[in-house]
Amino acid sequence: MYSSYSDNQLVSLLKSDDCAAFNAIYDRYSKLLYLFIHSKLDAAEISKDVLQELFISLWEKRHSLVLKESLKAYLYQVARHKIIDIYRKNATYRKYLQQLIEHFDAQPHSITETVDNKARTQELFEAINHLPERMKEIFMLSRFENLTVEQISTHLGLSQQTVKNQITKALKILRANYARTDLIIILLFTYFITA
Repeated sequence: MYSSYSDNQLVSLLKSDDCAAFNAIYDRYSKLLYLFIHSKLDAAEISKDVLQELFISLWEKRHSLVLKESLKAYLYQVARHKIIDIYRKNATYRKYLQQLIEHFDAQPHSITETVDNKARTQELFEAINHLPERMKEIFMLSRFENLTVEQISTHLGLSQQTVKNQITKALKILRANYARTDLIIILLFTYFITA
């Protein structure tokens, strides 16, 4: 119905809570945006999540939406910001890995001598990295940022029960699928709780 409308007309209707206008914008730009996001992240599931977050954000900000350029430019700008956020999170992830390796190097007496600490640490972080994106984010905020369930809940706009469930599921996945990292998990939690 709205496929022949201009972007400005669609944005105007969107600001009036018109779902059909939102759907028309989605139909017009979702495939192009997905290809753009995927070309930068090279991960299908994460790219889909970013695309979904982008359009959720568009809907949530529809009343205050101010376009300095075109709608297309705005959407690509939001996509770029979300991609940068993911790169930042990955940089944080690498920082924690390095801190943990340095900690083990500084305290070799606290770990079984037969264990290759660096390899095991890398294995643990690879295991964490394979968790679903939202679960990984919650888990890292809990274990590495030392945020409480309440703080994570507020920060991410989720219920406290959802946060608890995600942490519990993450621990179950790590224990079930990556049993070889049990010693590192124990040390990891001890280190970050006492640090």
